[in-house]
Amino acid sequence: MMKMQILFKILLVATFTILGISICFSQSTVTVIIKNIEKPEGKIELGLYDQAKYWLEDTGQYREDIISCTDSPSMTYTFEDVAYGTYGFSLYHDENGNGKMDFRTWIPKEPYGFSNNPRAKWSKPSFKKCSFVVNEPEVTIEVDLQDW
Repeated sequence: MMKMQILFKILLVATFTILGISICFSQSTVTVIIKNIEKPEGKIELGLYDQAKYWLEDTGQYREDIISCTDSPSMTYTFEDVAYGTYGFSLYHDENGNGKMDFRTWIPKEPYGFSNNPRAKWSKPSFKKCSFVVNEPEVTIEVDLQDW
């Protein structure tokens, strides 16, 4: 009887340990559907952020990538192996392919967008407005490119 109780406790601890490890290291794919692409030339630069303090900082991205545009008015990009957590993303359409967001004075000349599609004209949206939770194996977010 005593051996059964010890064996049961060992099995119970092992089960919870395995469950805890799998929850801590859960991974997801985050698919971004980019809509309203008006010009097929250039590239789209995406930045995925996992911390508010680095939101929209040039070197603060959790992940980033640059994709070439196609003739389609919408494109899809998938971030693989994203840990469960809270994220926000930003993107812009580098229409002339010069590797940077172009401005006229301080007004963006190229289309841009953010997760949750906040309307951003006079100031950058906060991480809180753009954040979303990744807590399942597949997450899909749609973003509409917008002009200033």
